[in-house]
Formats: sequence, C-alpha cells, structure tokens
Amino acid sequence: MEVIFKTLGYTISKASINSTEKVVEFLYIKNPDGTPRWIWSKTQNQPLFLKFYSTSSIRAKMFAAMIRVLFYAKLQKLVFPSKKFFVVNKLNPLFNLNDNWALFTGTVGPNNKAILYTNNSFYKIATSLSAQKLIDNEHQMLQEVHGSIPNLKTPQSIKISNEIILLTDVSKDGKRSKNCTPTHLNILSAISSKRSNTILLKDWKFYKTLKNNFQNINDDRIPVNMIRKMNILLDNANPYEKVTLTLSHGDFTQWNMYKVDETIALYDWELASFDRPKAFDYFHFIIQNGIMVERKSWTEIYKSIKENCSGAFATTLFDNDIDQMKQYLKWYLILNCMYYLKVYAAQPKWHAQIEWLLPVWNEALNEFISDEKSSRELLIMDVFDCIQNQEYAGLKLEFGFPESLNENSDIDLIVNKNTSKSLVYFLKKHALVSKIKTNKKSFMTSILVFLKDGSLLALDLITQLKVKNIEIMDAKKIIASGSRNRYGVKNASDRDTAQFIALFYLLNGSKIPTKYLATQNYLKNTTSSFDVMLQNSPKEVLNFIKKEKPNTSFHYIKNTMNYFMDTLKNSLNNKGFVITFSGVDGAGKSTVIENIAVRVEKQLRKKVVVLRHRPSVLPILSVWTKGKEKAHQDAIESLPRQGKNNSLVSSLFRFSYYYTDYILGQFVVYFKHIFRGHVVIYDRYYFDFINDSKRSNIELPKKLTVFCYRFLLKPKFNFFLFADADIILKRKQELSKITIEKLTHDYHSLFESLSSKSHFSTYETINNIELEITLNRIVGTLIQNEK
Repeated sequence: MEVIFKTLGYTISKASINSTEKVVEFLYIKNPDGTPRWIWSKTQNQPLFLKFYSTSSIRAKMFAAMIRVLFYAKLQKLVFPSKKFFVVNKLNPLFNLNDNWALFTGTVGPNNKAILYTNNSFYKIATSLSAQKLIDNEHQMLQEVHGSIPNLKTPQSIKISNEIILLTDVSKDGKRSKNCTPTHLNILSAISSKRSNTILLKDWKFYKTLKNNFQNINDDRIPVNMIRKMNILLDNANPYEKVTLTLSHGDFTQWNMYKVDETIALYDWELASFDRPKAFDYFHFIIQNGIMVERKSWTEIYKSIKENCSGAFATTLFDNDIDQMKQYLKWYLILNCMYYLKVYAAQPKWHAQIEWLLPVWNEALNEFISDEKSSRELLIMDVFDCIQNQEYAGLKLEFGFPESLNENSDIDLIVNKNTSKSLVYFLKKHALVSKIKTNKKSFMTSILVFLKDGSLLALDLITQLKVKNIEIMDAKKIIASGSRNRYGVKNASDRDTAQFIALFYLLNGSKIPTKYLATQNYLKNTTSSFDVMLQNSPKEVLNFIKKEKPNTSFHYIKNTMNYFMDTLKNSLNNKGFVITFSGVDGAGKSTVIENIAVRVEKQLRKKVVVLRHRPSVLPILSVWTKGKEKAHQDAIESLPRQGKNNSLVSSLFRFSYYYTDYILGQFVVYFKHIFRGHVVIYDRYYFDFINDSKRSNIELPKKLTVFCYRFLLKPKFNFFLFADADIILKRKQELSKITIEKLTHDYHSLFESLSSKSHFSTYETINNIELEITLNRIVGTLIQNEK
C-alpha cells in the first residue's frame, strides 16, 4: 500500500519520521487474507469504494445497500477497521487526501494494478512492469476505439505517466446486467466486425506467443491432466486451418460494463487486442458470468452459450453453423487457458476464484477431445485434477496415467471428510455424469458413477481404515507419507500399501489375491517389529491392533456402534434386484448371462447369484421317483420339449408343484439375497410356463398361467433375447424354424403386454446379434432404472 501512495505523490508510514508529517486515518475493508482491499479517508461520508463493486447479484445488491445505510447513519467509523499513518506530501500529488476518494488495491498477482477514484475519474496505477504494459495497451486501444463503434461508450484516456493513466467515469445512469441481452449481442457483433482478418494458424503470432509461454509453465499446482488435454489440442491443431481474427475487449464481463438503454458503456480495456478469434468476447461473457457470479456447472454454461447464439447474431458470426460456433469456442478455451494458466503459475498464492475457474475450464476442454479419450477416461482425469491440490492418497492404484484404469477396476482414495464432500459435489455436477449413487458409511463413502455414455466408474472415498469395528491404520499418517508420482497421482507409500493389503485380507480371513502378492516384498526386509509380526505371527496381529488407542475404551465403543449402524443402513438402503433372461434355445442366453454377471459384480459392485428357471426350493419332480443324481443327469441329457404329457390332471399337478416352488421360493430368494444387496439372475423364468409350458411337460390354458403370474413378486428387469430363426438354427438345432418363430412371436406379445401394465418392472426385447451391443444395452437399462 505504501508503494501505491508513493506513486500517487505521498509518502506514508506507520511511524513518525520527522515533524513535517501530517497524521491521517484510513478506514478499510479487508481481503480474505487480511490485507486491505478498499481504502478511504476516515473523514469521508460517501462510500465511493462501491464504484469498484459489481452489484449484479442479489447478494451483492444487499451488501451495497447495507454499506449505504451504514454511511447514511454515520456508523462507518464504528464498523470498519482503521489505520493511522504519518504522511509527507511530495511535489504535485495526484489528488488531495482531504477530498472524497477511494482506493482499490487490486487483485494479487504479477499484473497487479491499484485503482483510485476521485473527482469523477478513475486512475489506474501499475505496480509492476507487466502491469505498465497492460495500462499502456489500454490507453492505445482506447485512442483507436473511442467513438468508432455505434452504441458503444468507452472512457476517455489520458496518460499521466508510465505508471498511471486517467479514465473518465462512464457509469452515469448505467445498470449492471448479468444477462446476455440483444443489446449485448449487437455490441458483440459490432466489435467482431472491427478490422476482421482471416489468417492461417501457422501465421498467427499471438497464438504462437501464448503457446510458447504455456509450454514453459512449471507449477505443481496447475492440474496435470488439464495440461495434458491442452497439449492434445495443440498437437492436433492443423497449421493450415483458417482462423478469423477480430477486435476483442479481452475481459468482456458484466463487472466491466454498464447498460444504458441500447448502449453499453465498456471499460477496463487493458487486455484488448485485434489478434483474438471472433466471438471471443461472447464466450467470455457467458462463461465468466456463469462461473464467477452464478456458480453454474459447465453443463449449464454450455447450454446458455448455445441458447444465446441465435438470430442475427448467430448468422453474422457463424452463418448459423453450430459446428463453426464449436470451433471458435475451442479456440476461446485454448487461448484463455494458455494465457491464464501462465498468469496463475506466476502468482505465489491463489485466490479462491482460481479454484472456481479451473475445474469448469478443464471440463469444457472435454468437448473437444472425445475422439482421443472415452468419457470414463476423461472423468477419471478430471477427478484427479479436482483433488490435485488437496490432501489424499491413492490406494492400490496401478502405476501409469490414471485413466488407464481397467474398466472393471475401481478407485480407492484415502481422503479427509472435506475432500470427500467436495468430490461428491464435483461428480454430481460433471457434464459427463448422468447420475451418481452414494453409499455413505461412518468410515467411507462408496460412489457409483453412471456416465451418460453408459459406462460406469466406482470410487471408494476412505476417511478411516477399518475392518468391521477395528481401525487398522491411521489415515492421516498414510496421507502425510504419500507422494506424487510422475503421472500426477498421489499414492500411499509402498510400505503403507503393503501393510494395508496384508491387514485387510488377514482380518477378513481371506488370502491375498495373486495380483497383490508382489506388494508384500516391501515388508520382507523391514526391521519394524509390527511388519515382522505381520509376516511371521499373523494370529498375534489382531491382539496387537486391539491394544492401539483407536481401538480401546471410548474409541472401541464408538467404532462398534458405527459398525452396527453401517451394517443396518446397508441392509435397508442397498437392496439387490432380480434380472430374468428368456429366449428360445440358441438365442444366446448363457453367454449373455455369463458376461452380465461379471459386469454387475465388477461395475455395479453387487454379488451375483445365478438361478436356473426357478428358485428351486423344491427339487425337480423326478427326484422323488429317480433320486437326486439320476434325475439331474436325465435332465441334463434330455432335449427340451420332449415330454409326452397330455393329461390335464397331470399338468395341473406338475404346474401346482412348480408354482408352489415360485410362491415359497420368492421369499427365500428375497431374504437370502435381495435383502442383502445381491443380484439374482434367472436363466429362464416363469414366462416359460406361459409361452412354452411344453418345455416343462405341461399342457394348460395360457390364461391360467398368465393369471397366476399376478401373485408372484415381479422381477425388476426382464429381458427376452431373440434372433432370426435361421441364425438360431446355425447355433442350435433343437427346435424347428416354425416353433422358433411362434415362440418368438409369443414372447414379443407377452413382454409388450406386461410392459404396458407395469410401472415397476422393465420388460425389454433385444435382438441378440452382436454380443457387445446386447451387453451395453442391458447395462444401459440397469443403469437407467437402478435406484
């Protein structure tokens, strides 16, 4: 602050130096870090510092109104902190300290500029060489632009010195507007038509300068994967691509303008240039307003960009071509990110707004590299960028780029509770995410992310390392001892990872999986008594851990209660569901069921139980006459639909027997599996009794079997797999073509009828030709309807 006042013509100090000094008192409002933000004389009765404050939001309007009330009631001296200074006037100071004035100390960073408001004018004061270049550029651009664009009002600029320019106040009768109105669009069109010039990318000097500066950034705070995305876009850029460059303000935002009827009063031209692509200011206005004021997600911002780009504006700039609009949005993002990432890398301490901006810019880049990376890969990259500057440690993560994770693998992260909450919020708002399902426990939050393209991502956010009610390791210590690898991922140390794996499987009574055995080598050469015990005396480990402080007295009681509540909550909230697969022999049910079972277990993270045709609480009928082994052997060897039963009485008996199995078995299945969160897959189901009862050697009216279905618990998901009869006959020759076509027709009709009457269950028919297409469709249905 002393440097700023010296530039303005005053030497100020907190201690007296000589007798010629005057004593002045300043009031001020602080930045979050405690430094003065707005400063004014204690003798003033007007809140002139509000000239620096944008009041476009309701919260901002309320704050400004409160400030005016305080000044009106003359309470400002009681409310705001004050500082006393000793002042010596230099020759010809820029303003009189006894007049009304206010000083904004500026945004911290290499381009810092203070702004003084007095005598109805603003004075920009550069505090660095880079800031001097900016205000010099502003002065020159205003000399050229002032009065040259209809309905655009700009300040008059007078250069006082290399460090100071004077700018007239253009705020009279103006109002802030966060909306992109027709007036804004008209001005943006006019600005874009100013000195328009189309060049080849290879000849674009401004782009080359930014690219060179960007590629020299070396700052661990900049998101690693955001840099990688930018490099993908830069590497893929065609040097012979044509780009139309026009005038741009560079920071066309609501806090740099006022709207007066059909006129826009626009100030702060220090970033103005004729070397940016057309529509740069349009994208900047909507994106910055969405992030900084409305705190919108990229999904909401992108929607606003497309909605506002219409009518004459869209015709003038993009010939109503959405692809052209997206192309220039890409150039906006590339230039904006290259410029500001370089600026932020030069700032010793980041302000909160940077943490708002970077995730949204990063997410926006995904729109333009979807050919290079899948949605799941992009989301994983964004997840690790989101937590890059937070405290965490990855557990059991494979070495390499994070997005190379196997599609059936999940991500285990040790985090604190704040990081866990922020990551859940981040995932909910992400543009690639359809929805997320969270299972919150006392020691961790499990997240299942359903992406819009049908893929899945599972994460475990662990805040305490526990097995049942026993805390096995200290999460804070693991985070503290972790380190970041060359791929930008912070991992738990090798020793901590080895200990966790050994303890987890030991206390769960399981063998360490083969893929993790190599980690145990880190414990073999250790001198730690605990590691030696872990390898040589595993039975003593549990007793040792139980004596640790987190597992004694009050902590043990708390852990036990939490374990009980976690178990209860999991039983109530994590119920499973039933999937049935129907289809004629040769439709491909077995292969599909085998693959779906793996996907459900790995991706939906639910145990799978496969049942054939029915619950099987009761054995097949022939067991009573042939014995269990003989009956099952005959069932395996015999072809379907070979029974000779034509008796109504016999059919009723057989059906009643199997129907009883369904009635009783459905409750056994529910409490044994569904209630515990398992997924039960039926290879064939009750629908065979309706459409293909002959398969079970039953001949009954279809109306009877359809009626009896009403009293069964309805499966959540039901899939009928079919294919052309000729294709099925190539797979299996167990049924005639006529039979295949009739059964297929009957199943289509049945599923259509059941679907029209059901609000809970899904009945879907799938032409099973390409296995991967079938699997993706089934998983997509599960994702869409799984609650």
